[in-house]
Amino acid sequence: MTYEELLKQIEDRLGPMSERIFNRNRKRIYVDIPPEHSLKANRFVFEELKGRMTTATGRDTPGRIEVLYHYCFDKLSLVVTLRTWTEKPDCILDSVATIFPGALFIEREIQDILGVKFHNHPDPRRLILADDWPEGVYPLRRDFQTRKERNETPEFLRELTSEVTTP
Repeated sequence: MTYEELLKQIEDRLGPMSERIFNRNRKRIYVDIPPEHSLKANRFVFEELKGRMTTATGRDTPGRIEVLYHYCFDKLSLVVTLRTWTEKPDCILDSVATIFPGALFIEREIQDILGVKFHNHPDPRRLILADDWPEGVYPLRRDFQTRKERNETPEFLRELTSEVTTP
């Protein structure tokens, strides 16, 4: 398949459900997919176009969280990125791990650090944050504050400082 053939298939199949398709050069194609079409679009790129899902990334923008699924087409030296989003504060998207198990861990990571809940994810446990990490606190969100900024002292430090006596 040539670059032109791939782009045409993307435009024909994803165009009606996308907000925008753009290519910066012959190495990158971006497709903005509303959340209600994300699962269908990812399935198309993975199963029909045979894209190799390499990773997903997330980013916090004012008002919403974006999740970008990156697919490689090695013979064309091309990356196709499907960008979807979820509005704050709910942050719920359909899990693509139901299509390809390779997304299991990356969706769990995005859940931990950005707070996106992936609907129908087969294993939504925390992956990188400690089990006692506070609920609703996401370290890569724009509104994240450190304990120092929140004027919080970890429990173990409170215990240590209460045992110290001053002369």
